[in-house]
Amino acid sequence: MYHFHKERKEITIDKYNTPTPWMNYLSNGTFHTMISQAGGGVAFYRSPQIWRINHYRFFHLPMDRSGFYTYIRDGKDIWCPTNEPCRMKPEQWKASHGMGYTRYEAKRNGVEVKATYLVGSYENALIWNLKFKSDVDKKITVYPYVELGMMEFMRELQWQCYNKHQLAAYNLEDILVYRYGVEDQPKPKETPYVYFASDAAISGFDCDRDEFIGSYRSEENPIRVEENACSNSTLFGGDPCFAFQIEVDLKAGKEKEVTIFLGTAMAEKEILDSVRNCRQEGFVSKSLRSLKEDWDGFLENFQCELPDKEAETMINIWNPYQMERNFQFSRNISYYATGTFRGVGVRDTAQDILAMIPFDLERAKDKLNLLFTQQYQDGHCNHYFFPTEGWEPVKRIHSDNHLWLVMDVYNIILEEGKLDYLFTSQPYYDGGRDTVWEHIKRSIEFTKKNLGERGFPLMLSSDWNDMLYKVCRKGKGESIWTSMQYGTVLRMMAHLSQLMGEEPSEYLRIYEEQKELVNSVAWDGQWFRRCITDDGTFIGSKDQEQAKIWLNTQSWAVISGMGDTEKQLQAMDSVKKHLNTELGIKKIHPAMKDYPSKEDPLTYYNKGCGENGSVFCHANTWAIIAECMLGRSDLAYQYYHQLLPMVVQSKAGEARYKAEPYVYASNIFGPESDKFGLANVSWLTGTAAWMYLAATQYLLGVKPKWEGLEIAPCIPEGWENVRIERVFRGCKYHITIKNSSSKAFIEHVEGRKEFSVEI
Repeated sequence: MYHFHKERKEITIDKYNTPTPWMNYLSNGTFHTMISQAGGGVAFYRSPQIWRINHYRFFHLPMDRSGFYTYIRDGKDIWCPTNEPCRMKPEQWKASHGMGYTRYEAKRNGVEVKATYLVGSYENALIWNLKFKSDVDKKITVYPYVELGMMEFMRELQWQCYNKHQLAAYNLEDILVYRYGVEDQPKPKETPYVYFASDAAISGFDCDRDEFIGSYRSEENPIRVEENACSNSTLFGGDPCFAFQIEVDLKAGKEKEVTIFLGTAMAEKEILDSVRNCRQEGFVSKSLRSLKEDWDGFLENFQCELPDKEAETMINIWNPYQMERNFQFSRNISYYATGTFRGVGVRDTAQDILAMIPFDLERAKDKLNLLFTQQYQDGHCNHYFFPTEGWEPVKRIHSDNHLWLVMDVYNIILEEGKLDYLFTSQPYYDGGRDTVWEHIKRSIEFTKKNLGERGFPLMLSSDWNDMLYKVCRKGKGESIWTSMQYGTVLRMMAHLSQLMGEEPSEYLRIYEEQKELVNSVAWDGQWFRRCITDDGTFIGSKDQEQAKIWLNTQSWAVISGMGDTEKQLQAMDSVKKHLNTELGIKKIHPAMKDYPSKEDPLTYYNKGCGENGSVFCHANTWAIIAECMLGRSDLAYQYYHQLLPMVVQSKAGEARYKAEPYVYASNIFGPESDKFGLANVSWLTGTAAWMYLAATQYLLGVKPKWEGLEIAPCIPEGWENVRIERVFRGCKYHITIKNSSSKAFIEHVEGRKEFSVEI
């Protein structure tokens, strides 16, 4: 059904009707397109909340509609190279997702089509390149089509009956133009025009969706394609679309090329300039070449050769690709998330930054600087915010958000080998500004001042596990996991203090206090408890009937170093015994039904779903790291390998797993669900960043330190001749691992460009 191509960095899909749409993200940082293996998807300019270009009907049937389609009329045959949405299908077909582009190759009745979609760096446009070839002389008509919508998706749902009559779509010198302008829209001066252009002559067009599709029809059978004649409709109020009619005269064996441009510009003159640039000879090939060079340069920062070729494929190509898309989009829009309510989450984005640091320090710093704008002078942060849309942030105070910032700063300093970033000045949300060093000190102070009765950090609105908001509604609930996160960053602050020439003893004192609590109050005999409710009940205890053991406190007891050695080992043994499944590690066991009471349950998730006993892939990454830190290489590798997307999909079965086999999912339904093995929320998930860190810095063991690069692999017995290339502080390190029990440290020398080491 699918094949990976290492050299081309592609996955080819041989069946169009995958169990769910298998997506790709095309982007230049400003103009973005999410596109499926069947041509469905959505494009947006900067923000899917306020500048969404076309319709995509989430959760509706037929699935994966609408999209970016080209109808081919060949005599009586009408079909699409994307396969969907026509009922008539190509005789031969395949789709390939690559780094920033998607390609469809199809053939019917002697006509071959190669359709490549990409967003290049030269214009804010989806480039839609079509190459035709026929085995005989033939005339065909092609109809590129996209259904437009109101840019503000939520406003369209609520007020379309009035607002749609303020829209306009019209012809400007054979360029179709869409103007969105309604009363009280946000940022009207920043709202672009949308255009649709071609480098081929057009013989007809439509701007009115109902004129093009027809009454009681759909994308499957547009009336204008059936009648082989567009109506040249414009639209000044109604439901807009873009459609062209283009006559293509094919000569036997000769290739004919047509390119469509779906783009944005701020004024009609800018549209004309942009289209003129797009129509230049060589524009498409130049854009593809630039895209390839950018991704090759990005990915060369870390490459490896491994005995496990599936792991090699993920580490070299798909995991960093997914990580970069997460870094760019946070959790904003995917097949599972409508892109209507989430902006930039401080917690989510801070974790995404961790994996970007080894690839692009400046981008990582810029994004972290953005997060610092959401920190208050007392040290806490807004939960998520809307820097593009300008809306009010969500101001809930969580116990963990501000602590992730410390982790980002520490890893930036280790990667760069300089303290300069600590002295840069950043603003506070509630006024004033300070250095980054003072910002992260405030993070520590906030947690220090918000401890509960037993001495653990207050849960506040919840910690990383949002489901736990119910344990702290009276403001007394405490998070044992946040204590471990706190301990992790306290050690980082102690190290930074030493580097800054400051006294680290206060951070180490607090660390030891929290460590004592973790080993005395939090220990439950075989594992660590999870949290304490407002009324003093311990969640995650053997005394409870449900949710006795939670994954995160076991793994973070190791990551933080706060668990005593014997307790760390016992806790992770309990993970293996109670939580591990053939498809990954469950978050909790047993799943909850009516806990702690039927009247006020902790969750309404069904058993085995989401937060309630699923295989939460994001949390699995920390178990892998914990086992590496314990030196249990075979178990660490087992946990890593069993969650490789293509591996878990193969075990669960394509029909049960459903999601893409080339990117990680957020969670997989657990064994207490009747859909055990169903992957949920793929692409935009913290799993991507943390799985990359687990694989490269812990399993393969290539980790930045202040003085240089540490190589401490934790790979399976029998793995030999592992080869790694890692770009670090401007030097490319060529690393060969002969024996997994070895460890090395390479002191960094300024000016060195290449270095080889064998261990």
